[in-house]
Amino acid sequence: MELFSDFLKNCQQHLLWKPSDRLLIAVSGGVDSMVLLNLIQRVPDALRPWYGVVHVNHELRTASIAEESFLEEQCRIKKIPYFSRNWKSDQHPKTGIELAARNFRYTFFKEMMEANQATHLLTAHHADDQLETILMRLVRGGQLEGMTGIQVQRFFGTGLLVRPLLQYAKEEIYAYSETNHLDYYEDETNIELTYTRNRYRQTIAPLLKLENNQVLNHFRDFSSDLSDVLFLANQVIQQKSAQVLLESKSDFYEIDKSTLLGFEPEIQRLVLKHILLNKVYHSCPVETLRKQVAELLDLMTGSKSNAQLDLPGGWKGRRQYQQFFLEKTNLIKTNYLQNEEELVPGQWVSLADGRRVGLFQVAADANSAFEIDRHMWLDPEQVVLPLIIRHRKPGDRMTIKGMKIGHKKIKDILIDQKVPLKEREETLVINDSLGEIIWLLKYKESRLSIQRETDKIQYILVYQR
Repeated sequence: MELFSDFLKNCQQHLLWKPSDRLLIAVSGGVDSMVLLNLIQRVPDALRPWYGVVHVNHELRTASIAEESFLEEQCRIKKIPYFSRNWKSDQHPKTGIELAARNFRYTFFKEMMEANQATHLLTAHHADDQLETILMRLVRGGQLEGMTGIQVQRFFGTGLLVRPLLQYAKEEIYAYSETNHLDYYEDETNIELTYTRNRYRQTIAPLLKLENNQVLNHFRDFSSDLSDVLFLANQVIQQKSAQVLLESKSDFYEIDKSTLLGFEPEIQRLVLKHILLNKVYHSCPVETLRKQVAELLDLMTGSKSNAQLDLPGGWKGRRQYQQFFLEKTNLIKTNYLQNEEELVPGQWVSLADGRRVGLFQVAADANSAFEIDRHMWLDPEQVVLPLIIRHRKPGDRMTIKGMKIGHKKIKDILIDQKVPLKEREETLVINDSLGEIIWLLKYKESRLSIQRETDKIQYILVYQR
C-alpha cells in the first residue's frame, strides 16, 4: 500500500486525532519531518484539523540558518502558521548538550501548544528511531517500562504527543520523499560518532538488519507486546499495593507486612518497587531501587522484631513487630528536649509534645495534688539535686525497683517491654547529679522509688500529660 494511503488509514483507525483538533507539527527541515508535514497537507479537507509548524534552531551548525530560512519560506508560501525559537549558542552547556537541546526544544513546544490551544504535538519519529531507542535503553539499563521504547502517543503539555510515522522504516520515508520530490536538508552531524544515537544508527543497527531484514518489525512487535503485558501487570500491582498500604501520607506510609509477605515473592518485589517509585521517590535509578527492595524484604523477614533501614533521601524503613513503616527521617525521632534540663523542687520542665515533668517537695502529713498523675516518691536524703532530665544514651544502665543488686541496660529494658524502636529513640531518663538513673520515664522506676511516708518530708516526681 502506498505510504500516504496507509498513513491516512492508520490515523483514522487509531483515532490519533479528530478534524476538530488543533495540531502542531515539529519540523526540523530534515527528511522525516518534511515527509510528515507533506502527509498532513495531503489529508482531505474534511478530515484535516487546523495545523501549524513549530521549529527550533539549535545554533549547533552553520547550516541551521539556511534551514530555518527555507522552512519559514515554505510555510509562508503554503500559508501554514509558523512558530520558531533560537537556542542561543551562549546558552549551550559544555557537556550533556543532546539532553539540554531536547529539553529546550520540548519546553518551547509546550509553550506553543498552550499559546495556540493545540491539542496535539506531532513528531516524525519512525521505526528506525524505535530500534535505536530500545537498544540504547537495554544497554543503559532502567525500568522495564522504558524498554517499550517510544510510544505512539502519550500525554504532553496541554494535550497529546503523537508519532504517526512510528511504524514506517527510514527507507520508506526516503522513498516517499523521492517519489513526491520533496525538498529537505540532511543534517551532517547525523554521521558523527561522538553522539550516542549516531553510534547505534551507523554501526549497530545496520548489523542487525543484515542479520535479519525483519528486525524493525520484530522490535515494533516487542514494544507492542511488552506494553500489553505491562498494562495488565500494572493493574494487578496497583490492586495489591492498595491492599497492603494501611496508611498513606506524603511522608509516612504504613505497610501491612503480613499481607505483603503472603504474596508470591515476585509480587512482593513488584509491589514494593511500585510503592517506592510512586509514593516515596517518584524516580530512582533502577539498580538502587532493586537493592532497596531486597533490603526492605530482608528487614521484614529477619529475626529482629524491631529494626530499621536507612534509605536515600532521608527515608527509613522501620519494622515494629508486626507493623512496617516507610517514613521521613524527621518522623523517626522526636526531640522532646533540645538539651538536658535541670529539675529543682517547685519547677516544671516542659516537653515538646505538650507534656511536662516536675519535682515538688511534700510536707509531712500532707497530700499532693499530683498523685492523680504518673509519679514516683523519693527520699530527699537518697538523691543529690539537681535532677537531670535527658534523652537516653548508649550504654545507660539503671537499677530496677524490686531488684536488690545489679544494674540493667536501658536498651534491654525497652526490648523486654516490647517498646517499639521509634519510641525507644524518644525515651527520656531522669538521673540525679551523681549520674544515677532514677526513672526511665513511662517505663521503669529505680530502686530509689519508695512508698509515700506521711511522717516525713518527701519529693514527688511527676510526669503530667
